[in-house]
Amino acid sequence: MDSAILLDEHIAPPITVALWSRSVQQTENNPQTTSKAQRQILKWYYDYYKDETAFVLDRYPSLFDGTSVSALVSLLRNNSQKEKRDLIETLCTSGNADVSRRTMALELIVRVAFVTGCSAASQDTFGGDLFRPRWQDSESLEAYIKRVYPRDPQTPQDGRSIRIDKLSAGYLTSYSKLEIIWAHRLTDHLLLLKRGNKKIVYIFRHPAFLRASLDALESSNATWTQSTSEAISLGCLPPQLIKETLATYTLLFPEPGDQASRTILEREVNENNLDPSFLDPFYPQHTVHEHPQDALDPDDVRSLYQKYPHWAERLYSLWKEAEDPTPVTMVERWSESRKNPRFTYWCTVVSLSIAIAFGAVATVLGALQVWISYCGWVADPGATFCSRGGHSSQGNEGGG
Repeated sequence: MDSAILLDEHIAPPITVALWSRSVQQTENNPQTTSKAQRQILKWYYDYYKDETAFVLDRYPSLFDGTSVSALVSLLRNNSQKEKRDLIETLCTSGNADVSRRTMALELIVRVAFVTGCSAASQDTFGGDLFRPRWQDSESLEAYIKRVYPRDPQTPQDGRSIRIDKLSAGYLTSYSKLEIIWAHRLTDHLLLLKRGNKKIVYIFRHPAFLRASLDALESSNATWTQSTSEAISLGCLPPQLIKETLATYTLLFPEPGDQASRTILEREVNENNLDPSFLDPFYPQHTVHEHPQDALDPDDVRSLYQKYPHWAERLYSLWKEAEDPTPVTMVERWSESRKNPRFTYWCTVVSLSIAIAFGAVATVLGALQVWISYCGWVADPGATFCSRGGHSSQGNEGGG
């Protein structure tokens, strides 16, 4: 397949046409021209698509020989419950088909079509910025998506109340000293990396793609409780995952009321050439609340896990970091080392020893003071304990 077709800016990349078209077969050899406005909305996602695809095609120019992006997307959409090895076998119908090339092509489509990390067998490509999962041969795409985006992590035995504002970018960057890195793959979203003297939080950088996915689901009359398999058949990630991800942006960059976080977001958009739709309200308009508490922010760890089942584990890690920041500078590490129980024990021992020593010295000085006062009060040189001074006085008088 001509790589120029894959990278042409004047047509919608086949990936989105194939993903969100109801009739995939009609689009395979018919790239659709899109309006300037539509291209602009998804420009930043298209840039990622082109860069990711070009990176692999530069190393393996014949990757799509005998197949196409649209054909591979169609295969995934229509067979989300088939094991990966069966999908590869379907692609390798001819005797001379290169299994490794077909495998790499399929893994590339997972990365660009579902913005999901997927490590290739070759070491020449990377499956994610930080989290690099491998799609196992015995695993279906549905099972893989469920594994890398687990919905029901076990709620920790932590009954503490939480302040949700501690998850804002303003608080995390100023108080917890976290640096923001913008990730192309959703699998890296909200991951916290602590390494050496750096602490980094990864944030997914393509909200327009998520909004477009929701629009595609809505145009297909999809329900918000659709299964993973049903969502994949429509070319999308599960709707609850998408909605929840958009909601996490509101936690990180709350509006209105948090000018510090808003300023950080505006700066990041300008400095990192981010999608300008970051500056729009994030939470999907189609949100429906079943209970009054659904409209409220979580106020404890349990409610955090209930409201954000896909991202709660990572949000909880961020909250713990905000609650008790890991030291990164030498001063912070020195201060942290002072909290060690062993250090506290020896500080207590030394403090008690010093207190006892000072107490003993004070007692001796007090006794001396009493002795001097007593001798002065009795005015008798021969008095007990005062005789030494008395003898000295008598000797002086006799010599006179």
